[in-house]
Amino acid sequence: MRRLLFIMALLMSLSIHAETQDGLGVNQVFTRYGHEKGCKMVEMHDTKLHGLKIKTYKSLTYKRIGKEVNDLLKNDRRSAKKIREVVTDGEVTSGYYMMPSLQKGLNRYILFSTQEGGSGAVIFIEGNLQPDDIIKLCYTRR
Repeated sequence: MRRLLFIMALLMSLSIHAETQDGLGVNQVFTRYGHEKGCKMVEMHDTKLHGLKIKTYKSLTYKRIGKEVNDLLKNDRRSAKKIREVVTDGEVTSGYYMMPSLQKGLNRYILFSTQEGGSGAVIFIEGNLQPDDIIKLCYTRR
């Protein structure tokens, strides 16, 4: 009985983590390319990173799939609040976006950067964080 309760609790916690990205293109990026050759995915839940409490952190670095990643992120960019964006030769090459919140105080962020040759990185962060916290986390050298 105890084992059954533990398994049920574990399954419920996994379903809660999956909900945070449901309906977002970034979820498809991690699902489709997270285990592909030439890609590296990092995933953490309920952790602290540089002193900030984070509910979900996912990152993916990749080679040669930049066009596919950009296509999957287009709808996310349209529904998000743009914090920062870099456009080179008419193409968005990097961006930092705040997605609509699912719960009060729980913010979701997508950051990405692409380079020539189709390489790049995507980061999804969810937590009780403000946009300045993300800038400090991702853009400050330690």
